[in-house]
Amino acid sequence: MWGEKSRPFENAKYIKAEQAPSPFSYHDPAPFFRKEFEIGEKVSFAALSVQTPGFVKVYLNGSDITEDIFISPVSDPQKILWYHTYDVTSLLRKGKNVIGVIAGNGFLNESFKTAWDYDTAPWRDAPQFMLSLCVNSKPVAVSDGTWRASKEASHIVYHHLRSGEWVDMRKYDTRWLLTDYDDSLWRPAVLRERPFGGRLEKTPCQPVRECERIAPVSCCRVENGYLYDFGVNLSGYVDAVLSAPRGTEITFSYAEEIDAVGNPAHNGMDSRYFYAESPFQINRLIASGGEDHFKPLFSYHGFRYLLISGLDAPLREIHAVFTHNDVARRSDFSSGNALLNAIFAAGIRSTYSNMFWCLTDCPTREKLAWLNDAQASVDQTLYHFDILPLYRKWFEDIKAGMHENGLVHGTHPSTDWAWGRDCGPVCGAMLYELPYRVYLHTGDPHMLIDAIPYFVRYADFLTESSETGREFILGDWLGSGNSKRIPKQMVWDFYLYKALRITALALDLAQQPREDIKKRLHEARARFLARYTDCEGRCTVSEQTAVAMMLVEGIYDKKEPLAAQLAEVVLRDGVKMTCGMVGVQYIYKALAVIGRGELAYRMIVSSEPGYKTWFENGATTLWECWDGVSSGSHNHHMFSNVLGWFFSDLLGVSPCEQAPGYRQLTLAPVFVAELSHVSGYIDTVKGRIEASWQYRNGEFVYTVAVPHGVSAVFRGIPCRVGENVFYIKEAEA
Repeated sequence: MWGEKSRPFENAKYIKAEQAPSPFSYHDPAPFFRKEFEIGEKVSFAALSVQTPGFVKVYLNGSDITEDIFISPVSDPQKILWYHTYDVTSLLRKGKNVIGVIAGNGFLNESFKTAWDYDTAPWRDAPQFMLSLCVNSKPVAVSDGTWRASKEASHIVYHHLRSGEWVDMRKYDTRWLLTDYDDSLWRPAVLRERPFGGRLEKTPCQPVRECERIAPVSCCRVENGYLYDFGVNLSGYVDAVLSAPRGTEITFSYAEEIDAVGNPAHNGMDSRYFYAESPFQINRLIASGGEDHFKPLFSYHGFRYLLISGLDAPLREIHAVFTHNDVARRSDFSSGNALLNAIFAAGIRSTYSNMFWCLTDCPTREKLAWLNDAQASVDQTLYHFDILPLYRKWFEDIKAGMHENGLVHGTHPSTDWAWGRDCGPVCGAMLYELPYRVYLHTGDPHMLIDAIPYFVRYADFLTESSETGREFILGDWLGSGNSKRIPKQMVWDFYLYKALRITALALDLAQQPREDIKKRLHEARARFLARYTDCEGRCTVSEQTAVAMMLVEGIYDKKEPLAAQLAEVVLRDGVKMTCGMVGVQYIYKALAVIGRGELAYRMIVSSEPGYKTWFENGATTLWECWDGVSSGSHNHHMFSNVLGWFFSDLLGVSPCEQAPGYRQLTLAPVFVAELSHVSGYIDTVKGRIEASWQYRNGEFVYTVAVPHGVSAVFRGIPCRVGENVFYIKEAEA
């Protein structure tokens, strides 16, 4: 192991193949690096630590050191530099050894122009890394000026994370990864002259890996090549073995949808945000003339379909590789409604597709960590995934990215040199939502307590913004119907109240004084009620989002007027959802809160446009837009919070603030006769909780299995540890 006084990167430097990043070119190879070294003793234990603001693949004596891919984790290198340490004992030997590294651009060196301006990032630089190898508690090799580097030797001639990867297999040669290779034509590695500024942190979360291999369900000849359909939408790339005459150029075009003749249909994602010089979801290969095995190292895509051009016959060996953070599932769900089951499966797949060192918005267009999308998904992800380690990593990125004045960017890691400053609390309130939901699901208050200084700064920022009339971009965004009628100011005022409430809770848990925050919370509540309720206690904005978020957050003097109003509004709207992405986080829960959960069920299965629209049009993942048949991403997670409602309300299993971590449950399932049956389980911090109900012959049979340490009550009846069965007449449901 590391000695007590040693540091993983002591005496190591960032090294690169050239002093400055090259301008955009279709020929800008991923550099190779190598270092030979001697070990004079038997290897008892060896550890290799590596950090890069881009990506790297690291080899020892010709072997890949890990199954992990896309290392190091994405971050703003000015704030945090995440690194990994690997046990490489089995890959080393006494005597001569060699380290080989391929360095990829990642977000460090995006040279082409997009809407997100990464080509002008203040930290943009050539691909590079820092590495240290320790054997028997002593450093034996570190990245420094003694390494050799070459771009000319690389077969990866073009690579960008958001664009694609092109390889010339005529240059593919692995001999450089072995000892005694002649690297005399290679150049000395270049040392980075200045620090990035970020603090070094060991990666606390699950790695990105190849988590599933999927065979194509069909292949057919189309006008421009061979079209493969893998049956489901996913994130990743293809792994293919092919043979073609030497010099043959083969193009792999990835797409979520296809047009009538089998060409990729990107729904405008390739033209609105990507400019002429930047390819979109493309891999290219120049054949060696022998058998070539290809999959990209430094790019991934969102796709269901793959069009391969340049071949005379279909491939015999090809798979789609589903890549994402290797996060385990902790739940399952099924019901008597095929649409609900499809929503659940698609929501799980969309969430996985967007686990890339954070929660991204989509695996196609941006691959950016939009906080508004994530805020809408936090609750369901904590029900369904062992995602807390990934959230701990990402929350550090979010806190580190906060401005001194408290401003939180729309994406994190952020693009604060160009845009994203004016998204407002629809994004920024993720700062509160994430640790609050973690507290509910785990009972652990530390994420809340540790964030108190950041809570206060952002609440101050929102307060000042309100007082000075600062406007933000996002309100009840990307909805349908009446969502545009929700005043943006109402949304911002709502989030200020919620921010102050969670700050007060964190201060209570930390046993710190809260008088100032309590006073501000009281004032924010009074101001909200004065602005948005009438003398009868009804909301002056008679729309779904407005009433629902007040009910769920408890911003009212009397619940009854708002409860009646919400039911009226939903029925007025034909039980069709008119919320945007703020309201969709609250509408289903609000209807359950007022005892009208059956309306939420009807809304979920019948709204058009809505989930029904998506699946009638062949969706296998969730979409970005309710009416997005021919627009936007078809692999978004931001409308996935319904997966949490399946558990919290259909099954009646929901953690509470008064006894978090599932210590106490007030079981309150929503019974819907036409649904027939539902069942599911969740592996909580207290153990597995299973729940189900069936409707038969005018009666609901509700079954719940309670683990030790959980105090559960159903309609005033205490549950025992183990299985509990209740019978409820339909008239009493």
